[in-house]
Amino acid sequence: MNLYVRLATAIGSMAAYLAALRFVAPPDQPYFIMGIGVVGLVAWLLGSLQGLIAALLLVPLTNLIYEQFSLATSYDHFAGSPAYVGMQIIIALAIGHLRRKKKAIRQKELEMEETNHQLQAVLSQVKELGGIHNLCSSCKMIQDDQGSWQSIDRFLTQHTKMEFSHCICPDCAETFKPPPDMP
Repeated sequence: MNLYVRLATAIGSMAAYLAALRFVAPPDQPYFIMGIGVVGLVAWLLGSLQGLIAALLLVPLTNLIYEQFSLATSYDHFAGSPAYVGMQIIIALAIGHLRRKKKAIRQKELEMEETNHQLQAVLSQVKELGGIHNLCSSCKMIQDDQGSWQSIDRFLTQHTKMEFSHCICPDCAETFKPPPDMP
């Protein structure tokens, strides 16, 4: 979600909360508890610090709204009490923490998806030989899928990423070694 959309949503939710307290909610009911949800929403949308700022803004504004009513209730003082402020702070920090964790998990998921795409691309380039191929026991020529015979090194070069450099193994070197009586 775009930052401006999140910011507008957070400000709109705070304004809707204050308007509901002032014009909709009956003054004899403790609807100020909804402020905790608004603080949680702001913390989720924008982060812990912004949630704390929202909590610190909502407490005096809530008290201001409740002071406008002539009705005195037992919970009037709770709306500005340290317990209520503490609940809002805990909610802001907890939900902000969850938001950070969710973002970290999403980042890891994106990294894993990118790595998976890279692995799939590499895997698609791997040439795999399969099936049974005829190999001459004498000259070591191999028969390909079309039935023609070719050297094993050419066949493997065409069907895999192998490259060859020719040399003589130690056993064959003994065969080609000149006799000891030759200078």
